Amino acid sequence: MAACEICGKRAVVGRRVTFSGERNRRIFKVNVHKMRVRLPDGTVKRIYVCTKCLKAGKVVKAPRIKKEEA
Repeated sequence: MAACEICGKRAVVGRRVTFSGERNRRIFKVNVHKMRVRLPDGTVKRIYVCTKCLKAGKVVKAPRIKKEEA
């Protein structure tokens, strides 16, 4: 499963508890997106970023490359 390459956040295992008290294992998944990011050295790379890091401004989105119109 994917993990955020900025903060290291990844899926966590927990338990679902029913009304009667039964406990079943479940997975809390991270909201990550694969996106083009401009790194501090100026290069552009596709990495997995969680939405919390994206909202906090820890990454800079790389601009799209425009294709030449024929």
